[in-house]
Amino acid sequence: MTNMIITMNQTQGFCPELPDKTTVCKSDANCVAGSSGTHSNGIATGRCVLFNGTVKTCEVAAWCPVEDDSHMPKPAFLKAAENFTLLVKNNIWYPKFNFSKRNILPNITTTYLKSCTYDAVTDPFCPIFRLGKIVESAGHSFQDMAIEGGIMGIQINWDCNLDRTSSLCLPSYSFRRLDTRDVDHNVSPGYNFRFAKYYSHLTGAEHRTLIKAYGIRFDIIVFGKVAWLPPPLGALVQTQASGLARDKGPSPHLLSAHALYHDFFFFPCHLEAGKFDIIPTMINVGSGLALLGVATVLCDVIVFYCMKKRYYYREKKYKYVEDYEQGLGGEMDQ
Repeated sequence: MTNMIITMNQTQGFCPELPDKTTVCKSDANCVAGSSGTHSNGIATGRCVLFNGTVKTCEVAAWCPVEDDSHMPKPAFLKAAENFTLLVKNNIWYPKFNFSKRNILPNITTTYLKSCTYDAVTDPFCPIFRLGKIVESAGHSFQDMAIEGGIMGIQINWDCNLDRTSSLCLPSYSFRRLDTRDVDHNVSPGYNFRFAKYYSHLTGAEHRTLIKAYGIRFDIIVFGKVAWLPPPLGALVQTQASGLARDKGPSPHLLSAHALYHDFFFFPCHLEAGKFDIIPTMINVGSGLALLGVATVLCDVIVFYCMKKRYYYREKKYKYVEDYEQGLGGEMDQ
């Protein structure tokens, strides 16, 4: 979560709806009892009541006061979240070749893992990512994205040649924004969700605090030579992500466990790998040579039996000669 709109101390009762072109009224005749729109906060009672000193709206039976999300907090409530870090653990396994690999490479030590942060130039294999750097690498501003939320993709590319040493099988990371954000797509932008915390008052009345949370969802996408094949032909992929309690910024804000595990989605897929084998190679070479022989015979059949100038081509290909020994025998008899 990076931003939120909090509506505190809601109770079930009757209250005026938020003003818009469908709820503003002048008298009870403008309100239809029992009606409920797709964006309504409750069921209309049929009464027209004051929303403020000058505006009247239709009354609804709902959790009151109703949520007003027309005013977005700016800057974002958790703007310092760009300094939080994310640890990604990814494992791939090719059962057919008994080959497995982690994105935490064998040469990475505990000391290095505690101090490194991913950088495409200096630390391309560090699995710890600064959230602000992820958004920046995709060409966007974290502070702007944090206001209304969004969806970011962390792409892990495995392109391995299993005929080479396993040390050359290395992951590469790239980042891109998955939700569309431009002037032509400005309806319901970003990413948000609601949740409520319920509690009982000393009087026994039920209350709740409604939170509309805006956040950045991170989709971790693993790909390579992708083929949706079941084992043992494909590869099994496992991915984990967790936030680290390491804030390099000046703000003391911490991400809650709810925010950490709600906003990460994983897309396990099956990857395809290849490896050199002499038997299929010999079969392919033999098949190729056999096809070359068949091609010669097929061309002869077409030229000698199907074409109009077949007799001419036959004379050019075959040269007729007499039996030399038979010719010598005839001369000796003479």
